[in-house]
Amino acid sequence: MTETILRLLTRLSEAGDDAILSGELSAPFFGPGFNRLLAKRVLVEQAPLSDWEVCDACECGLPCRPIRKAGDGYRAECPLDRRNDVDLTEDDLRVFRIGAEALASVIGAAAGFATAPKRAAENVWRLGDTRSGRAVFLALESAALTGDGIIASLRQAAQGSDVTILAPQLPAEAARRYQDAGFHLVETHAVLMPASDGGGGTIDIAALAPVPLAPVLRVRRATAEVQWDGRSVILSRQIFPVFERLLEKALSRDQVASRSHVEGTTAREAKDLIRELRDAFKAAGFTNAESKSLIATVRNRGYRLGVPATEIVVDDC
Repeated sequence: MTETILRLLTRLSEAGDDAILSGELSAPFFGPGFNRLLAKRVLVEQAPLSDWEVCDACECGLPCRPIRKAGDGYRAECPLDRRNDVDLTEDDLRVFRIGAEALASVIGAAAGFATAPKRAAENVWRLGDTRSGRAVFLALESAALTGDGIIASLRQAAQGSDVTILAPQLPAEAARRYQDAGFHLVETHAVLMPASDGGGGTIDIAALAPVPLAPVLRVRRATAEVQWDGRSVILSRQIFPVFERLLEKALSRDQVASRSHVEGTTAREAKDLIRELRDAFKAAGFTNAESKSLIATVRNRGYRLGVPATEIVVDDC
């Protein structure tokens, strides 16, 4: 995939407050587009470098080597071996701090959001809402999504909307927590594409919504029928109330049905009811994986339907 300045800055910004762009990396992007990023303070130029890293495995004992003027350029000299001297240009000495909030604004614009991002939590911004009503958040560093209470904070900031989070790749355990909470994670670096007009980048708005498991989940309450992925299941009157409990939660703000909520339909344990419900779908031709995808287990919390509310249609007759 073509590296663009916006993709490079997004990747470097994972370093958090220490995120910088060196002159060596930035040189290929110098030009009008780079100057626009300076004007927007996405990049803020710092004092030029005065020292350079030492040679690999060097035994000089220096923490770094000074940069000296050498004719029309500069040189970082190795005190032990002149063959390891590094010739530098003035551009090599330039260094830029990455402005996180300004970068968030540019990424939001790349996704088609016209308004400025709003801070939702420390180092997390709400970029805007898609036409379907999905709230889109951006975290430039994974650490912003691993703190205590952050999931609850983002849920509150979303005000009941489905959530997509643009972020760096999260550790598996953290990613699982967000998926269990019903959030859709998208790796920013993977969807930020070069703009057709030669600008910094663009994000296809379609990439911000999860691919639905089925075109629609239709529930006919009068006949206890569930239509999903082109197939139909008629649930027994004993097990349909369990599905209704999951359906009720899927259409609410908190989409997870606790074990006690599931058990409220009968005196039986939730795990047995869920197993029987999945078995009914398998008997209708769904695979074991499909039945567990539709009736998903949320570890330590309960169960949820694996279909977003926007893909569910309920007929009461």
